[in-house]
Amino acid sequence: MNLRRIALSLILAISLISGLSIAEDSNASINDSEVQPGEVVEPSVSEVETAAPEETGTVEDTAAADVKVLEGSWILNIDDAQISMVIYQSEDLLFGAANSETPKPWNGVVSGLAYEDEVELEILSLQDGILVSTLIAGTATEGTLAGSFVQSDSNGKVNKGNVMGFLTSPETSGYEPADVPTAAATTVAAAVVTPTPESAATTTTAETTTDGRKTPVDVVTLKDTIPYSPFGI
Repeated sequence: MNLRRIALSLILAISLISGLSIAEDSNASINDSEVQPGEVVEPSVSEVETAAPEETGTVEDTAAADVKVLEGSWILNIDDAQISMVIYQSEDLLFGAANSETPKPWNGVVSGLAYEDEVELEILSLQDGILVSTLIAGTATEGTLAGSFVQSDSNGKVNKGNVMGFLTSPETSGYEPADVPTAAATTVAAAVVTPTPESAATTTTAETTTDGRKTPVDVVTLKDTIPYSPFGI
């Protein structure tokens, strides 16, 4: 019986020592982590900076998605004129060319901006020797464009009204400029009149005889062309 009691006492002592060791190890790990129970852990600055580019990329993707795709071949109706136009697009930048047969054939360049469904265009052209600027502001939806325009030229004339356009093809290869005739070159009158063949022949005949010798000159007829001399020569 004494041996049994001694064995039980040893087992209890070993169990108590093991329990105390486990508790001390647990407290040490908690102290090393420096996180108290119930404390909220906030992300570090490096983690926030790492996440920032992803958010920026999302904003840029959203802005790019808001820009309407306007590249292609267009027809614009402005008052009584019809304008053919080709548009190239780089993000929100628009550029291209335009032409019309009204009132006479002309070609022009196009530039502008697009944001969401809003469009601004400028067509700069030379029409019959006059520089013409056409500003267009409107709304583009599913292959159509509706808005207003203001047109001015180098002579000071201004015109305004409504514009309506539609996309004929998303391709740009089918655009052809107008056939504008080359202006005739203007001639400037010469300051010196060139003698006609008839007058040259008459002069030659008067200075020569029939046998080819020069006709004698009567010096009396040339007296008025001789300078005056005080010595009477």
